[in-house]
Amino acid sequence: MKTYTVLFARDVPHYGSVEVNATGDVDALAKAKVHWKRVQRDRDEEPWPFTEAQHDSAVLARIVEIIDETGRQVAADIRLDTYLLSVAPTDLSAKLIENASHMHAALLEIIRQATSGLAADHFEKHLKLERVSSIARSVLIRVIGGAP
Repeated sequence: MKTYTVLFARDVPHYGSVEVNATGDVDALAKAKVHWKRVQRDRDEEPWPFTEAQHDSAVLARIVEIIDETGRQVAADIRLDTYLLSVAPTDLSAKLIENASHMHAALLEIIRQATSGLAADHFEKHLKLERVSSIARSVLIRVIGGAP
């Protein structure tokens, strides 16, 4: 019988609030973003806004790694819940992630359209390129926010 060390993790949301003085809604959002950036940059000078841990709202449960008794890693990054951590370095990346299900549905419809045309051996007759283009454009508009 071997002994293994299992490192588990889960992310616990922390909440906290700060007050900002602003001239209106848009200004309040802008000042909140500036405050967040300042806190990230100057943690010693700005009070950290997160003070209340919500342990019952923990997400991203996972096995970080399993190590055998010789120190060899035998498993890593195993999800234990339905949450997914993703990195979106740009606004476009975030929109692609947010619209993945719509893009998947559009691709399935394009494939269905093309398959029916090919199966009937009347590709031009059964497949309306305008419909395929419309499907693709509608998804791209959701992602990039305008006409492609």
